[in-house]
Order: sequence, then structure tokens, then C-alpha cells
Amino acid sequence: MEKRSKVATKKISGVTLIELVAVIVILGILASFILPKVIGLSSSAKIGVLNSIVGSMRSTIDMTKIKAHAASMKRADNASQQDQFIVDFGWASAEIDWRNLCPESSAELADRLDMTDFLELSANSGVTSLTNNQYTLIGYDIPGFSTPTNQGCYIIYDSFGDPDCTLTLVTADC
Repeated sequence: MEKRSKVATKKISGVTLIELVAVIVILGILASFILPKVIGLSSSAKIGVLNSIVGSMRSTIDMTKIKAHAASMKRADNASQQDQFIVDFGWASAEIDWRNLCPESSAELADRLDMTDFLELSANSGVTSLTNNQYTLIGYDIPGFSTPTNQGCYIIYDSFGDPDCTLTLVTADC
């Protein structure tokens, strides 16, 4: 009896180039719809954080003005008696502007609170701040400090506003 060896034939399957291109095209189309949504969420999240900080800053301004009024402080015509414009919070005190009774961006008198001292900004949140005598800038993309602009992703607090301090939200580059 003669033994025949059976040669088994295996069918080798693989992906053809056409199938591979089709999958890449489908993934590209899906990515073109999903990527703008993901980028938009990042921008929306930054704007949401800035809006939250604006709310905290407005509360600080209102609280400071209430304390000033309770201490019988009134707006002044000049800064000759600036040292009388100090509001005591019990745990610390804040220097307020004589024009509008708003907390100053940067307190010059003794060891007083600045606007940023009222906010709880996490060091790892990506939010930064710059402060000079008139302005407090808080946000993600602060273009510089010479003069605040409408470019970037930040809040401008002007403590010297007359008749009132101002908060401006800049979202051009969020």
C-alpha cells in the first residue's frame, strides 16, 4: 500500500490595500467630526472657569463695598487720606480705592490683601495672574502687562474705575 502524503493547503488571509485605505478614510471622516467637538470642549471649559472666577471677583467687590459702607466710608475726591480706606475682615484687612470703594488690585499700605488673595486659585489649574497697582489679570493666555488688550484668554479687573471698578472677560484666544 502506497502512502500518499496529504499536503494541507492553508488559506492565508490578510488585508488588502484597498480595505486598509477604506478604513483610513472612514477614520479620517470620523475624526473630522469629533476633533472640533473636543477642541470646543476645551475652550468652553476655560471660559467656564473664567466665568466662575468673575463671579467670585464680583462677590469680593460686593462684600468689600458692604464692609466699607458699614464702616461709614464714603467715596473721596482725592487720595490725600488713602490710609483711611482700609476694610477689616477679621482675619485680614484690605485696602480699597478711594474713588469707588473697590478692593485695590495691589495694596500698597502695610500688609493688606490684594484681589487675588480673595480667590482660591489652584497652582495646577493652569490659571495664572499678573497684578500691578491698577490691574489684576487672571487667566490662561495673558498677552502682557503694558496695557490689557482684547487678545488672549483672561479677565481684566480695573480697580481704579470711576465711578466703579470693572471686570472684563477676554475670550478671543480661548
